[in-house]
Amino acid sequence: MTLPEDLRLSQHLALIQSRFERGQYRQALEQVRQAQSRYPQSGKLRLWQALAQEALGETQEAILLVQTLLRNPDPEVAQQARYVLGIWQAPRLRRSAEWLSEIPDLSRLEETDPPEYRLAYGRSQRKGPSPRSGAPSGDPLSRREVDPPLDTQPLIWVLIGILSTLLAVMAWLP
Repeated sequence: MTLPEDLRLSQHLALIQSRFERGQYRQALEQVRQAQSRYPQSGKLRLWQALAQEALGETQEAILLVQTLLRNPDPEVAQQARYVLGIWQAPRLRRSAEWLSEIPDLSRLEETDPPEYRLAYGRSQRKGPSPRSGAPSGDPLSRREVDPPLDTQPLIWVLIGILSTLLAVMAWLP
């Protein structure tokens, strides 16, 4: 898509933001560079350039560019540069293995099913007992242990006693 050369800065910025939000970082960077030929001193364009570079994995170049924006005459650009730089230079937290859940790759799930369980439209239908049908399985999430029923009658009498005591105390208050 070719764009007219006479776009105003606000139009360039809106187009860049639109492309950036859609994940089109390379096109956003190209639009930034095109707009910089007309508005070379724009701090906002340079900030978008740094954001696009960082999104494309060029983090060091983006950090260097943002550092030059810290003393920008536009206070909004300088503030945004400080904010972005703080995020990019923040120390990375170490994540414990217990904090992470591994998501299995299910892309080859149907390839592992035996052919006799496949339906005509490609999904598998397993025959045989379900792990939840009472047959014990090694998976702790599929086992259900039946808890004995709770005897709630003593608890109800205690709650009635507390409630009646509260009502009696409230009746004696002036």
